[in-house]
Parts: sequence; structure tokens; C-alpha cells
Amino acid sequence: MYDSPSSNEQLNFKKNKPLGEILIEAGLISPSQIEFALQEQLNSSSKIGEILASHRWIKQQTADFFAEQWSTLIKQKQKKPLVYYLRCSGLLDEQQIAQLLREQQQQSKPTRFHRLAVERGYIKQITLDFFLANIFNIYNTNNFSFAKPYEIISRYTKGKTNFRRMELSKAPLMGVSLKGIQLDGSNLREANLNSCNLSDSSLIQTNLALVDLVKAILTKANFERANLCQANLREAHLKEANFAKANLQEADLREAYLFNTVFAGANLKGAKLGSEYSYEVYYDSDTTFDRSFNPQRAGWKQID
Repeated sequence: MYDSPSSNEQLNFKKNKPLGEILIEAGLISPSQIEFALQEQLNSSSKIGEILASHRWIKQQTADFFAEQWSTLIKQKQKKPLVYYLRCSGLLDEQQIAQLLREQQQQSKPTRFHRLAVERGYIKQITLDFFLANIFNIYNTNNFSFAKPYEIISRYTKGKTNFRRMELSKAPLMGVSLKGIQLDGSNLREANLNSCNLSDSSLIQTNLALVDLVKAILTKANFERANLCQANLREAHLKEANFAKANLQEADLREAYLFNTVFAGANLKGAKLGSEYSYEVYYDSDTTFDRSFNPQRAGWKQID
């Protein structure tokens, strides 16, 4: 669904943003790629766009377009056809454009050009939505602001670790490495943290309901009193993690590595757990399980 935002929302949407944030929001690079580029920039005189292009994650033409032309183009009242912007940004070349136009002409009921470009895999839906929102003020209600994720990545590369009480609901942070950060009291409901590295981090009383933590590295992470209801922790590395008094109802912990992990006082009702463990996992008399799960039979160790 699409909505027209208020003038204030449009102003906030269109204000100047760092190149990395724009490229993530447009679906052209991943959070982990911008993290890598920012780290590399610390020891380089190269611009972010040059670094990204040198790794062939985007074209140099695309980086230059968003760095040099984008802020001016989105303020222009006179708009050009969408294909103009896709061509100028290097996201569609002349051959692709010609092919799409030929295909349109052959259809009895022609598909709109930009929809056809998505169907053929030339551009992503998220990229199309980004152009429609910024150039033509056609907003998808599922659009997500990447300002906070980019801010965290950018500040982290500069040595900052305190991100308490951050609003990161549905944030895309897959694959990033944010070791030793403090996210206490933050809201990460439905965030995508697939394959991220949050080892040694503090997530006390953090809302992680429905979060994707598949294959995440969470060694020694502190989830005390955190809400992980329906969180997906499959194949996560949870060595020595602390889930004291955490809510893990209906969380998926299958194939997760739980060596020396502590679940004292945690609520594990409905959680998906392995049937046996060859290493020590800790619980106490206040830990809540389904009746069908016997922690001692599974190899868990009770602590006082």
C-alpha cells in the first residue's frame, strides 16, 4: 500500500543523508558491506563510494550519481520519467532498457516499464520503492528508515559502543559485527540480525520478540530479562550467554550451541529445544519448561 506523507514527513525523508545510508535504503548494498567500507576508510583517503565500487558491490557511476546528483534531483519540482533516473544512476544500461521496451511492445496489455524491470531482475523492488518515494512522493507503507542502523554502524566504527534505548524495530542489521555493544532497553522487535556478531554485548531488558538471530554469534551476550518471545535462534552460537529471567516463549533454539549457557529463571514454555545435549546447559528451579521437556534427561544441569 502507498500513502502520501505530510510535508514534515517529506522533509525528514528528503533531508541530506550520508551516501552509505542512501545506498542501504535503496537496497543497493548491505549493512555488512557499508560496515566493511567504513572500517576500510579509517585507514584510507578513499571515499566511501570509491571503496564500495572497488569491491564491485556497486558501479562507480552509481556511487557518483547518489553522492553528486541525488540531493539536487529529489528537490526538483519538474520530474523526468523514472527510466531517466535509473539510467543516470547506472542501474539500467541502454541494452536493458531497449530489451524492456521491446518486450513491452510485444505485450497485448503492456506491463509498466519499472514493474517489468523488477520482474526481469534488473532492479530490486526495494530499489524501485526508494525511487518512487524520493522522486515522485509515492510511499510504500513498508518503507523502513535506515538512519538508526547506519548511525550505529558509523558510530561503532569510530569506537562507540553505547546504544542503550535505541528504537530499532524491524531494523536490517544482518551480517554486521557489533561486538561488545550496549543495547540495554532497546526495541529490536522483528529486527533482522541474521548471521550478525553481538558477542560480549549487553541486551538487558531488550525487546527481541520475533527477531531473526539465525546463525548469529552471541558468545557471552547478556540477555537478562530480555523479551525473546518467538525469536529465531536456530544455529546461533550462544556459548556462555546469559538468559536469566528472559522470556523465550516459543523461541526456536534448535541446533543452537548452548555450551555453558544460563537459563536461570527463564520462561521456555513452547520453546523449540533439542532432545539431548552433550555439554552443560544451566537452569534453576524457577526456569519454566513445557511438561514434555525434561531438562535433566536432556543433559541440562540444575544450579541453586
